[in-house]
Amino acid sequence: VDFSYEVSRSLSACEGALLVVDASQGVEAQTVANCYTALDLGVEVLPVLNKMDLPQADPDNAKAEIEDVIGIDATDAIPCSAKTGMGIDEILELIVAKVPAPRGNPDAPLRAMIIDSWFDPYVGVVMLVRVVDGRLQKGERFKMMASGAAYNADNLGVFTPANESRNALNA
Repeated sequence: VDFSYEVSRSLSACEGALLVVDASQGVEAQTVANCYTALDLGVEVLPVLNKMDLPQADPDNAKAEIEDVIGIDATDAIPCSAKTGMGIDEILELIVAKVPAPRGNPDAPLRAMIIDSWFDPYVGVVMLVRVVDGRLQKGERFKMMASGAAYNADNLGVFTPANESRNALNA
């Protein structure tokens, strides 16, 4: 299954992305395609070398592949292990330091990008959105620009990663 559309749509809602490369296997084909998509969209790409706990991990080779194949600087790629937790704190610090804050205008008219949507038989239509500009309040009506249809925002929330209810979503 080709997930390139989903990847592109998700990346278009992001300011930054981690380029996670298996330090024992190097850069793989799908990784290259997804990274180019991120770069084309202006996403800040941060290289990370995973599986450093494996004896066959070769961080120098993985860094060289990132630079040669993808063309981004991997000098400061953070070595990590998702299995042991090594490097996770450094990755979080790098994200805070390098990924820019969202650039929306909370005082502008509402503009949001739908990332995904589905029907839940218990709550109705669920939409994952990124508020680009403006503000959406619980109970407020909003209009879909493609179809012109209007809907009520019955419930609002954010993932932190747990779902937390909110009275409003702001750019």
